[in-house]
Amino acid sequence: MANEIMMYAATGFYFVCYIPELYANYKNKNANIYNIPEKVLMLMGSILAFSYAIQLQNVSIILNYSLNLGIEIIALAMRLYYVLQNNRNTMVIVSAATEETSPC
Repeated sequence: MANEIMMYAATGFYFVCYIPELYANYKNKNANIYNIPEKVLMLMGSILAFSYAIQLQNVSIILNYSLNLGIEIIALAMRLYYVLQNNRNTMVIVSAATEETSPC
């Protein structure tokens, strides 16, 4: 029982640590494309750990890694969304500036 409580506490701490990152991404509406590979590797690690937890059939570890996997998916999706949105906005601004300066 004591081991399960430690696992649940670790899950809570890990989950709470992601809240400021998600809030900052949402509030600033920007993300750096160079952080995407890190998030992809973390997602792959979470998938493997979740698969291992399912094979062990340990409920506390399954809960830990299912929440971990969920928060990793949300974090990666937010970053990809804001990278694509910022890229699109930059392309629109550049094309508008090019049209204004063209001699035709």
